[in-house]
Amino acid sequence: MFKNNTARILFFCAVAIGVWAYFAGLAIDFTRDAGKYATVAKEIFQNGNYINLTVHGQAYDQKPPLLFWMGALGFTIGGISNFWFKLPVLLLVFAGFYWAFQLGKSLYNRRVGMFTAVFLFFSLIYSLYSMDIHTDTPFQAFVTLALWQLFEFIKTKRDKHWIVGFAAIGLSMLCKGPLGGILVAFAVLGHLLLRKDFRFLLNIRWYLGAVLAFVVASPALIGLWNQFGWEGIRFFFWDNNVGRITGSYVQAVNDPIFYVHSLAYLLLPWSLMFFISAFSEIRHLIRSRFRANEYFTFTGIWIFFVIINASSSQLPNYVFGVVPLMAVLIAKWVDIALIGKSKLLKVFGHTQTVVVIILWNFIVLILGYLFPVHSVFVLLLSIIGGVITVYLRYKVREEVAKLLMPSIVTFSVLMFLFNVHVYPYMFGFQAPPKAARYFNEHAKPGDTLYNYKYPQYELFFYSEPQAKQIYSDEEMEQIAGVKGSWVFTDPDGLIELDKLTFEPDTIIEYKHLYLNRGGRFVNPKTRDDVLQPMYLIKY
Repeated sequence: MFKNNTARILFFCAVAIGVWAYFAGLAIDFTRDAGKYATVAKEIFQNGNYINLTVHGQAYDQKPPLLFWMGALGFTIGGISNFWFKLPVLLLVFAGFYWAFQLGKSLYNRRVGMFTAVFLFFSLIYSLYSMDIHTDTPFQAFVTLALWQLFEFIKTKRDKHWIVGFAAIGLSMLCKGPLGGILVAFAVLGHLLLRKDFRFLLNIRWYLGAVLAFVVASPALIGLWNQFGWEGIRFFFWDNNVGRITGSYVQAVNDPIFYVHSLAYLLLPWSLMFFISAFSEIRHLIRSRFRANEYFTFTGIWIFFVIINASSSQLPNYVFGVVPLMAVLIAKWVDIALIGKSKLLKVFGHTQTVVVIILWNFIVLILGYLFPVHSVFVLLLSIIGGVITVYLRYKVREEVAKLLMPSIVTFSVLMFLFNVHVYPYMFGFQAPPKAARYFNEHAKPGDTLYNYKYPQYELFFYSEPQAKQIYSDEEMEQIAGVKGSWVFTDPDGLIELDKLTFEPDTIIEYKHLYLNRGGRFVNPKTRDDVLQPMYLIKY
């Protein structure tokens, strides 16, 4: 990708730092959804039931099982821990980078494939969701594999490609339901329809493939049927997807440009290049009267993008499934700019210079004010990264290195800083892991830990024996005061417990950060105001 030897060496150094950062994220504690997913995986590992899913002993229907199976596999290999839940997912993410390379290569050429993989590896969305695991993390990898294989099937008509492609769709459905098939269908059907290849749509292998995908996804359906009957099947196909879009399942306030401003940070350091590439692509299609070599990127990205922007339920991770296609789009236009579009190349160059300057100012702000660093190694790495960035921008003549390498080096430093310093500090203010570990260390045989009024699931994952859920005030009254009972609760729960006549043996207060309030936590002046008290009470 780079002909300049210095740039090539620095690129591999940046990759090494990036890999280090990715692996550093494996040790960071879970919170919110990731804590729930890890708890489901833990219960699969402990009870051996891979079909009928549970969370703190109750039947679970919210997500299909593949992410949990991967976590249980990790626990089988190395024991229950953050690392072994996340590692199988991270390895799949790395496989997804290779599949993205192949997708870009198949759609265009080898250099586009290389750019695609690089843009994904050095991006905030992949760095973030490889540390904070969601079902979208493995989902996007299987969608990428399916897109690559089915485009190869369209080109070559070879059976192995539709078999692997539809198997990958089935695996994506085991991560996130029918959305896996829908996303791929937008790309495939859109491509064939716009190319007016109607006859190929009648090929029986498309319909055999659909059957194969449902066979692969069938364990999810079997588990839902066993525990919820037809309601479980309906939830899988309708409520959990369409219900979130229409608001019939999750009520929320719609922001019609939510994913525009979300992509502005999720795609860093390539987000501005994406917006420029998207504009260039649409303008080119209009001028050419929609004549193009492929429509995978157009229909695969924009149909879904319009739908989720109109959706009632909106979360940043929902866009993850089409990010590989977005990376292909950026890579395509970078390749075009490098071949002969000197004006576009200048625009990209100025854009990335602005991004790099902003990111280095942010790095300095982190190091000096927001999250001051005392590690000599981290400070030295940051200084060296800054010097190298300036060198690459002004001393290297190779156009591709001059365009991309300053962003790559800058983001590798930022990614390292996040996963080694910032995230561990922020996630260190999670009370449930601390309370669970204190219980594990100090509880006597026969003691029981209970959760009262805390709505998330981290306590269940980190406690051993696993905590139990208190569902009502009446149940709490029966537990409070019983010797050997430990209760984890919030201020409202403490008030309810204080109303009772039982005197606790010990009350430990923790300062807890709800990460949906993380914005105010970033500012040191408002940091303490955001932290909420949580309590571990021993009787």
